[in-house]
Amino acid sequence: MRTERLSFFVESVQAVPGGWQLAGEPGYHPRHRARPGDRFDSACGEHGGEERYVDLVVVELTGTSALVTGSGGDRLRPGDVVSGERLVEDDGPASEGLPQPVDAVERLSRLLCLPARAMPAAEAGCDWSTVETELGVALPDDYKAFVDAHGAGSVDDHLIVCAPQAVHDWADLVRHNAWAQECVRLDFAGPDDWSGDWPLGDASRWASNRADVPAWFEPGDTLISWGYTGNGDFLFWHVTRGTAPADWPVVLKERGPYWEHYRVGFSAALVGLLTGEVQSEYLSRWLGGPHTYGR
Repeated sequence: MRTERLSFFVESVQAVPGGWQLAGEPGYHPRHRARPGDRFDSACGEHGGEERYVDLVVVELTGTSALVTGSGGDRLRPGDVVSGERLVEDDGPASEGLPQPVDAVERLSRLLCLPARAMPAAEAGCDWSTVETELGVALPDDYKAFVDAHGAGSVDDHLIVCAPQAVHDWADLVRHNAWAQECVRLDFAGPDDWSGDWPLGDASRWASNRADVPAWFEPGDTLISWGYTGNGDFLFWHVTRGTAPADWPVVLKERGPYWEHYRVGFSAALVGLLTGEVQSEYLSRWLGGPHTYGR
């Protein structure tokens, strides 16, 4: 058995006989949308806030509305997210496990309807030694293989994949990573001590209560951002000492102080987000398909 997350983003609430009609949209990939009989057991504001316990049973759900019955619907407000879980048998495609990096690059290209190599041979490939020297690390091979083949671009017109020496500044890996790290320093250290080029893993610079430093991020770790979304979310590799680049997991930082930590790297994380094998409270609602990659 495995657990699938369920959520619904509420835009309006209307009391109806026996329950409530919620206008809005499901939050996760279509394969994880709630079905009749599933339950939502909590509610909170889309960007955080006090969690409220509810017991709402789904009667009907479409791409724009949900009909629920039970208790707690009278406490819902526009901008809330209701969420829950269900158990499913481990016998579907998601139970087979996410692909290994080399296979995931090929699968990612197929999902995005990309040819085997999208760039002319004369243009293919980046000067990786230069950018890796500038960043101070060797980057994961699956990311380099994808970028060498397809360059910087936009997944489903929402998620930007950056690349070295990109034509547009908004897609340049080094420039974007510098900006993303600067934003994280503000969260880690607070408004009084965020400026400067200090390493993110320098715990002496963190706010004393560590309120906005995620529990999985330890002193000495760092983050390298390879992409972002149109909503201002960042996608990073979580880099830890002694861990090979192929094993760096992807993390997402929502534009507020909220994080999601995935257990896989660049290509497998994107494959999972596009297929629903990885469930993201923030990204899944934007990556339901059909899938595209635009340069």
